[in-house]
Amino acid sequence: MNGVGLAGGTGSRLDPRTRITNKHLLPVYDRPMVVYAIEALREGGITEIMLVTGGEHVGDFRRLFGDDLRYGNQERAGGIAEALGLARDFVGSERVVVMLADNIFGGPIAGTIRNFEQQQEGARVLLAHVRETEHLRHLGIPRIEDGRITEILEKPQDPPGRLAVTGLYCYEPDVFDVVDGLAPSGRGELEITDVNNHYVRAGKLEYDVFEGYWGDAGESIDAYYEVIERVRRPHFGSDRTRPIPLRRYEDDRGWLVEIARTSGLPKPIRQTNVSFSRQGTIRGLHYHERGQDDLFVCLQGRARVVALDRDTGEAFSEDIGDGNFAAVYVPGNLAHGFEALTDVLMLYHVSEEYDAADPDEHGLPWGDPRVVDLWSTTSPILSERDSSPS
Repeated sequence: MNGVGLAGGTGSRLDPRTRITNKHLLPVYDRPMVVYAIEALREGGITEIMLVTGGEHVGDFRRLFGDDLRYGNQERAGGIAEALGLARDFVGSERVVVMLADNIFGGPIAGTIRNFEQQQEGARVLLAHVRETEHLRHLGIPRIEDGRITEILEKPQDPPGRLAVTGLYCYEPDVFDVVDGLAPSGRGELEITDVNNHYVRAGKLEYDVFEGYWGDAGESIDAYYEVIERVRRPHFGSDRTRPIPLRRYEDDRGWLVEIARTSGLPKPIRQTNVSFSRQGTIRGLHYHERGQDDLFVCLQGRARVVALDRDTGEAFSEDIGDGNFAAVYVPGNLAHGFEALTDVLMLYHVSEEYDAADPDEHGLPWGDPRVVDLWSTTSPILSERDSSPS
């Protein structure tokens, strides 16, 4: 299987930065943007990669990657599908994994590549959760019915869901015949959404949902800086809990503790909650499909934070509070909860504001067999929601 990275376009949404270079060569934290895409493909097992760029920048990319890649030049901004078409001879009769070189994933894409290897025919796309409706209106949004994509809508005013098509696509070699049959869109380009909808109509488009962080660094100036801010933080792409020791500064007046610095967290804090729980209470398990991260601190008493990776079944627990004054960071892909080992006062910072009209709260039974042995109690105090089967 071959890989194709697409790094063309005019970069107008990042103007004026792109007046002096290709947008994919702009830095994202400590390396050029394009490096993330190439590394993601390589980590997914793709060794033969072609990079398609545009204008006068092929030499710049060649200086960056040398002879490790093949190169193609899109002479004008003719759309993503047209750029893919330039890789026909390179791909030949092999399957191809295509990645837009301004997309950055906070975790491996290898699972989607492996799933495509096992897929008998057709194409495969990777979807990601997007919370903001305004953001969804600028993306390709799938309409999903009975677990199948029935249509992909380009920049819909009324998005049919909160999953978006990312810039990772997997195709059979017949994709080049599909590209040849496309008509230019209203903006005069060959659209990748039209390619994907071809496979939808044929009943041959499969998908996976990425549970970690996904960002499009080329979408806008704000998105570019948001991606940089996310990538430079510790735990970027983390898939497990992280205990964070807290230091207490004491003197005759009392004490002070620095709970968290936003610059040291994977996402900015958007809401802070405090709860009191009586001994024997379990709150959870809950998870957030859009990737909300949590930072738990036990201010008084002792609590046990429990988390579960729903994909692998790996479970984690950490006792915090009296005897272990620490915070526990829980990345958004994990189901999580806590048990009050004593009466406890818990503080938790979260990376998304709660929206009662559109809550991103989903539950698993506290007695899920993958975590039930981690609790100290077998008869917890539960809320009505947490005592329901799911």
